[in-house]
Amino acid sequence: MNTAARPDVPEEVLDQAILWMVRLQSGYADEQAMQGCLKWRQLHPLHETAWQALQRNESTFSTLATLSGGHGGVGRDTLDRMQHRQLGRRQLLQVLGTGLVIGAMGWQGQNQVRRWGADYSTRVGERRTVMLADGTRLQLNTNSAVDVLFSDSQRLIKLLQGEIFIDTGPDPDSPAGRRSFWVHTAQARLEALGTAFAVRQDDSTTQLMVEHSKVAIHLPTQQQLVAAGEQYSIGPQSCHKLPLGEMDASAWTRGQLVARSMPMQALVAELARYQRGWLACAPEVAGLKVSGVFQLKDIDRVLDALADSMPVRVERITRFWRRVVAA
Repeated sequence: MNTAARPDVPEEVLDQAILWMVRLQSGYADEQAMQGCLKWRQLHPLHETAWQALQRNESTFSTLATLSGGHGGVGRDTLDRMQHRQLGRRQLLQVLGTGLVIGAMGWQGQNQVRRWGADYSTRVGERRTVMLADGTRLQLNTNSAVDVLFSDSQRLIKLLQGEIFIDTGPDPDSPAGRRSFWVHTAQARLEALGTAFAVRQDDSTTQLMVEHSKVAIHLPTQQQLVAAGEQYSIGPQSCHKLPLGEMDASAWTRGQLVARSMPMQALVAELARYQRGWLACAPEVAGLKVSGVFQLKDIDRVLDALADSMPVRVERITRFWRRVVAA
């Protein structure tokens, strides 16, 4: 069954089918999820039509998996070729839907398993504030997860994924006096010295920004004291100071993205962290410089503002596929 041959299938139904397939093929779906999908398919004949159309598109799935290296994302070259051949809207939606499934199998399933086992976590687009027992204010950005391990001698937060902001508390009830405060990431051990700071875990580095007081970076071969106003990039063996950033590293705690002459490609990549689906920008507009204050609660509104103020427009195939291109 081909969705291109079934124009009576509404786009929102295809979107829902894609999301159900993403969830079930992530590798971490439970019985409740499978039953929920079955009930959705039985709710209306069009639901089953859309579901079967995606299920039978095995050849497209295999092709996209090869082009994307087998680990997420829809190849830009594939999209360009489809557009140049002037494929219909629903044919493109069908292929894009399959690509979303591939991407989810790589990153969404992996992220979900981290969040499910974490002490505190957030979903994509969600931010959360937690007051810990010692008086520390812990803020989690989009798609983040942490474990909190307090003992009689120390306070420890393990950043499993994503980004956090910490304003350390006075620890008034500790019987041994104020305990040391640590943040562990995949690359480093960070010791907070009575401070407020942001930590971001990327694929291969940790980003640290100190807002107040100081934080000590502990690496196997290096130790570095970071003062207020400084930012560092940290790898497994070394770290280096970063210049004044193109983006305010703590603005997300206020629900904002503050850009200072930020390349369009970097801005769009940052916005993509706060919404599900695929969001990218075309190479011809990647280097445009953008400055401004953008509200993270409505990414579509941000994209519309960019289109109003910059020589760009936003291609929208579905609410889960958008690309910023030249106007």
